[in-house]
Amino acid sequence: MSAARNLSAAVRVVSAMPGRTLLLMLPMIAGTALAMATLAIERGVSRKADEAAESFGLDLVTVRSGSRVIAGVSEEGKMSEEDVKALQQEVRGYKVIIGVRREDKTPVSVGSRSGVYKVFAVTPDWAEVRNFPAERGKFIEQDDLDNNARVCLIGRTVQRELFGDRDPMDQEVSINQVPFQVKGVLVERGASLAEGDRDARLVVPITTFYNRLYKRINLDQIVVQAKARDPVVLADLAKQVSAVLRRQHHIAEDQPEDVTVRTPQMIAETSRTISWTVFYMMLGLSGLCGIVAAVIIVLVAGQAIRARRGEIGIRRAVGATPGDITQQIWVECLIVSLLGGAIGTLIGLGGGWALAHWRQTYFGFNPNDIFHPLDLLGPLFLVVLGSLAGLLPARAATRLDPAEALCPSS
Repeated sequence: MSAARNLSAAVRVVSAMPGRTLLLMLPMIAGTALAMATLAIERGVSRKADEAAESFGLDLVTVRSGSRVIAGVSEEGKMSEEDVKALQQEVRGYKVIIGVRREDKTPVSVGSRSGVYKVFAVTPDWAEVRNFPAERGKFIEQDDLDNNARVCLIGRTVQRELFGDRDPMDQEVSINQVPFQVKGVLVERGASLAEGDRDARLVVPITTFYNRLYKRINLDQIVVQAKARDPVVLADLAKQVSAVLRRQHHIAEDQPEDVTVRTPQMIAETSRTISWTVFYMMLGLSGLCGIVAAVIIVLVAGQAIRARRGEIGIRRAVGATPGDITQQIWVECLIVSLLGGAIGTLIGLGGGWALAHWRQTYFGFNPNDIFHPLDLLGPLFLVVLGSLAGLLPARAATRLDPAEALCPSS
């Protein structure tokens, strides 16, 4: 008999018994859904990690205040301008080193409009180091630092929410109840999962921040820009920075640091560690569902063959070979596996999309890479496993004697 007739017979059997077909498909659906959802989540986390590193700068080593616990007592690390000067004198291979002060929840108002935004206290080099120059007007200049000038630059979100359609240039804005003149508007950077809305910020001279806004001597961040984006160069810079700050803060080598020194690679790795345990657990569950699907296919298909002894006997009597019987039974299991895999893939992608939006993270697929061969390895493995499981009952069907199958009582 032809392969086309065997395929047609398999399709009729599968469509004639929807209950059995659904029972066979359920574990396959669950397995492929878990596999695709896991892959989508992992890819989304990786993308978020890469963006986190890029948003901080691929050529930057960042230093933030930290804390250490000695003899049960927590000590908070404090960074100062003296630390910046020491780094500038002792570190080799850097391009620029700057200190930054920052206030995340600063009240800002213009007339009757008000909001709470981030305020960054910076030096002129900050624009180049963080790739955040002025789109309109001028950035912070040395004269502004020398004179404690009450000038600022605003992000696009601040401009839209506080000024609307009005031109903000040279207008007055109140920052923590202190009047400032808008000197410029920062380039638009949009939202980032790592930093939130990067346009909801204002930039002021670092000296003005200390003398007129917040009497806070300590720096919140030190940024070291490397001469190259080479990970080896960045790692060496991080070691040098750590060593200098240990000496500055009088911390012995066997004691924990009181600051956190990070490279882009460290930032990305930290972001990725969030989901590894869940990732491997879901992969394990997906594989377990595949094994369960294979077992169910063997058991249900075997039971169905015993119930179809008469049908198989008739086919053998009219000329079907053992190969035809094997092919039909195997194709039935293959159809079930393919349908379960397709439905599970759609459910997995839908679940991954919903989870990504609920957790406000990236969805791991887009139309350009959804059918990448590596993405389909998991579902294909489960489909192949399920179809191969169908070979066992198929081979059992070929061992039926036609006469006994037609006359089981004889």
